[in-house]
Amino acid sequence: MNVNLKGAVLLAVAEKTERSPLLYAWWAVQLGVLVALGWGGYRLVRGWRARRAERDAEDGQW
Repeated sequence: MNVNLKGAVLLAVAEKTERSPLLYAWWAVQLGVLVALGWGGYRLVRGWRARRAERDAEDGQW
């Protein structure tokens, strides 16, 4: 590796990336959507299990 290339690599590594506040807002929205999907799935399964438990109790299976 010659000196110029080595200097360019060090300069590229040393540069600090500036991130836009919109990027952080986008990440927050994506995290919110992920949490909402998880919560919705949890509620869906919980409701399904509750309805099934009622039906099974009426049938006397459990």
